[in-house]
Amino acid sequence: MGRFPESLLQEILDKTNFAGVYQERLKLVKKGSKLWGLCPFHTEKTPSFSVDADRGLFYCFGCQRGGSLIDFIMEVDKLSFVEAVEELAAKAGVPLPKESPAQEREETERSQLLELYERLATTFHWFLVSNEVGSEALEMLKSRAVPESLIEEFRLGYAPADTSWLHRFLGNKGYSDAFLARTGLFAARNPRFPLFFDRIIFPIADHRGRVIAFGGRLLHGDGPKYINSPDTPIFHKQEQLFALDKALPAIKAGQAPILCEGYMDALSFHAAGLRSAIAPLGTAFTLKQAQSLKRRTDRVNLCFDSDQAGQKAAERACATAAAAGLESSVLLMRAGKDASEILEKQGPEALKKITEYSISSGDFLIRRAEELFDWATMDGKSKASSFFYPYLDALDSEVAREGFLEQVAKRMGINPSALRADYQKAKQDGGRRPERFSQAAGQTDKARGRAISAARTADLFFLTAVALKPESFRLVRENVGKDDLDDPRSVELYAALEEVWASGQHDTVSVVSRLENEQVRRFVLETAAAGELDEGLDEVVADGIKTVAIRSLEREQARIVLEVGRVSRAETGSENLVELLKRKMQIDTQIARIKGKADE
Repeated sequence: MGRFPESLLQEILDKTNFAGVYQERLKLVKKGSKLWGLCPFHTEKTPSFSVDADRGLFYCFGCQRGGSLIDFIMEVDKLSFVEAVEELAAKAGVPLPKESPAQEREETERSQLLELYERLATTFHWFLVSNEVGSEALEMLKSRAVPESLIEEFRLGYAPADTSWLHRFLGNKGYSDAFLARTGLFAARNPRFPLFFDRIIFPIADHRGRVIAFGGRLLHGDGPKYINSPDTPIFHKQEQLFALDKALPAIKAGQAPILCEGYMDALSFHAAGLRSAIAPLGTAFTLKQAQSLKRRTDRVNLCFDSDQAGQKAAERACATAAAAGLESSVLLMRAGKDASEILEKQGPEALKKITEYSISSGDFLIRRAEELFDWATMDGKSKASSFFYPYLDALDSEVAREGFLEQVAKRMGINPSALRADYQKAKQDGGRRPERFSQAAGQTDKARGRAISAARTADLFFLTAVALKPESFRLVRENVGKDDLDDPRSVELYAALEEVWASGQHDTVSVVSRLENEQVRRFVLETAAAGELDEGLDEVVADGIKTVAIRSLEREQARIVLEVGRVSRAETGSENLVELLKRKMQIDTQIARIKGKADE
């Protein structure tokens, strides 16, 4: 059977007595808010296996196994996912759809979607290169130094501004309204209103070159500059990379892929003859994307915009690459803001030279920490230390981890043992194991030769609290965006919460099931099992929102102070100086207001 609909899984779990299913297989004793017993996955004399009966989660502090009730049944009874769901459905009295028709419908729809996207890519391309309505879009591409040969190769297109055209056109081709509503081509609230109109179209292909989605750049009016297709049965944006199909020959020939921030940057590198350029799809570089690259290469060059958002994206990409086992370097954008701007204003030769200016991901992160924190103070050094924790966690080699710790300590001018001790404490605090289990768990970690828990950061703990009460994400998303978070692991949690929120399945199990990073998943499960957030969870969420908001404002404040000094020394640009000072006063007021509320 194909993947069960989330609504069906949720119905099964809603009607399941979690504690009862666990107690059928284990002898469990209630202590506090949790059930405890001997772990079925390893031999032990002291119970270290914990069940959160409210959320259906399990976690063993001895062997670090954990997950949902379905994961538990699969492990204990040696069942497949489908078999485990069937067993729970039978207990809950929830009927399951028959297998064969569902499989047939799924495969038929996939084929229809692939055919539709292929046809539509050809149509959008025709509008761009052969119809008057696409002339402005074509001129824009040419003005950005994108050659006609690349426009043809990538089949770039244009979606007309007429918002009634697409549904009418496809309806005349025989596609039903019900099918079109599932294609990802129309707005969810209005199944006749196109997602893409008056936009330059970038076809997104899988590694075999089949068109599976579109990206679109706005030409006129309001709205986001770039949008992407939503997930469909043939497209999952967390897994795909733009231009990977075009870059594969260069990657197979030994060139390191150049991971750019967006479509235009990747196209610019291809226009300059650097054919290994690729880009994420409007999201942060994900672990699944990194793992896809790891299957094809051992290294990647990261090339993000020189503004603060781009540099923060590069920070996260360094840790993501390391988590997938990729060796990464960062290309320094000295000649301009981004690759597209360099190509447009200075030509392909200037862009080629960018690859000559690269530093290792470790050196890049140290430079960033020097920019973000005042290393002359103990508080600045302490904050800088925790800034490195996600990258240290991601490194899969103790030799590499120790080497980076030594490098950081030397640059900071502190004793390496002090930095190492703080990091190890953060890892121990990350698990927050109950005292009676800490010795056994520590022995297990030592036997494995490596620390298991993720190092705790403020961002990771804050988003974990949100994951344990997903309905609180409504307030979080109103005040905090992914770009406000420093820890890339917390960004993954945020993305999982976004997906769960959009699906309407507001439960912790759904969040955990979407986590790719095993350390993040384990951190959430350990925190839930330890009961650290059984009380005061709402306060942790509220404090997290305030902390992130103040931190973002203080960093903007620091950048403005530096810019004020630069303008003052230049003795020109008095109007700009006035605007900077006004903005600083606004930020001062915002920080004072948030801190005042926190004190209250």
